[in-house]
Amino acid sequence: MVKNIIFDIGNVLVSFCWRELMRELGISEEVQDIFGGTVFGSHWWNELDHGLRDESEIIPLLREDNREHYAEFDLVWENRDRLVKPYSYAKPWVDELRSKGYKVYLLSNYPRDLFKMHEEHGCFPFADSVDGRVVSGFVKMVKPNEDIYEYLMDKFSLKADECVFIDDREDNVKAAVRLGMKGIVFQSYEQAREALAAI
Repeated sequence: MVKNIIFDIGNVLVSFCWRELMRELGISEEVQDIFGGTVFGSHWWNELDHGLRDESEIIPLLREDNREHYAEFDLVWENRDRLVKPYSYAKPWVDELRSKGYKVYLLSNYPRDLFKMHEEHGCFPFADSVDGRVVSGFVKMVKPNEDIYEYLMDKFSLKADECVFIDDREDNVKAAVRLGMKGIVFQSYEQAREALAAI
């Protein structure tokens, strides 16, 4: 019997809209494409998610990897509070699930300092409605490594076979399924909602 719904945050409950931000800042499509690999898809970004080193150590290294585009990098970083936007359905969906008696949790890869900033800027209107959360940058563990899922279950005394995990990355969902959870690869709100109802 399903008792717990576990959500990823980025591209599930909030839009990770770095490309939209760069467009709004007047940065060219060419540089957007470059930053897709050298910034937001880089190993340094994964390091930020993992939280093993402080942002103050990582950002200069990330910036140096983009030395040909210092100005654009600095402009994006000055506006990093705008890197995500909550989806309109996010809080109502969480509230609806809780009203039906489900416990709702968050399990997200997210840089610690960015998470703090985005929370302070109101990017997570659903945060006060959930029953608990585990964020990679704070616990120094990342999906799809199994330890972060086990940490979540231990912390909140959850049983894997009573959990459904929803994430936009298939590898993260597969890890949850290996541990005994049910999993949904998020493609859209409508698709995930139907998949959850079927479960």
